Amino acid sequence: MRTRHSSTLFAAAGATALVLAGCTSTTGEAQSESGVPLVEEGALTVCANTPYQPFEFERDGEVVGFDMDLADEIAADLGVEKKVIQTGFEGIESGADLSTNKCDVAISGITITDARKSAMSFSEPYFDDELGLLVPKDSDIKSFDDIGDSTVAVQQATTGQTYAEGNDLNFEQQEDVELMLQKLETGGVDAVVGNVSVLGTRAADNPDLELVDQQSNGEQLGVGVRTDNTQMLDAVNSTIERVNEDGTMETMRKEWMGL
Repeated sequence: MRTRHSSTLFAAAGATALVLAGCTSTTGEAQSESGVPLVEEGALTVCANTPYQPFEFERDGEVVGFDMDLADEIAADLGVEKKVIQTGFEGIESGADLSTNKCDVAISGITITDARKSAMSFSEPYFDDELGLLVPKDSDIKSFDDIGDSTVAVQQATTGQTYAEGNDLNFEQQEDVELMLQKLETGGVDAVVGNVSVLGTRAADNPDLELVDQQSNGEQLGVGVRTDNTQMLDAVNSTIERVNEDGTMETMRKEWMGL
C-alpha cells in the first residue's frame, strides 16, 4: 500500500492544511502545549505522497483525503495546525523523511511491515486493506490466477510491487498511483495490482474499469513516527483510539470510500 476536507468533522478543529512541495525543517526542538516534540512551532508537519486517492490527493490546491482528515484530527488534539509536505514515497517508507526531521509524522497509506519497523515507529493500525486486481471491463483476466504473462502496473515501493515480484509477474512500476492507473486506462498495461481502497475508488469513477479480484493479505496501515519521538507516537495512538470510539473514523470511511 502505500486515502475531503470535511467541514463537518473539522470545523471545530481549526487545523488548516498548508501544502508545501519540499521544505527545510527545523531541528524538532519546538513542542506542542502538551509537551509533544514538533519539527516546527505550532504545526504538525505531515509527509505525504500524492496522488493516492482516496487517501491523499490534490483538490483545488489543497491536499485532501482520508489520511489528511486523520492528520487534521491529530493536529486538533495537539492544539496545532496541520502542515503538509509533499515528498516521494521512497523517502517516506524508508524512514528518511522522519529521521532527518523533515516531518513529525508520515501519513500516506503506509503499510506496516517488519522492514519498515526498523526505520520508524508505527502507530496502532488505523485501516485494514486488501490487495486488488483492476482491469478493463472487457478483459479476459478475471482473477489473480488469470494474469499469466499479461503486463501489470504497480506503484514502486508498495505491496503491489512486492506481490508482483513474489509471483514473477510481468510488471511495470510507476512512480505514483495516478500514473499507474493512467497506464491502464490508456491501454499501456493489461491490469493493475494495488490496494482495494484505491482501485475500488477508481473503478467506481470509471465504468470502463472493473475490480475483479482481491486477496486478504493481512495488510494494515499505520502512521509513521520518528523512532525516538515516543510522545508523538502516544499522541497519535490516543487520537486513533478516540476517532474509533466517537464515530469519526466511521464517518471518514463512508465519506472517502463508501465503506
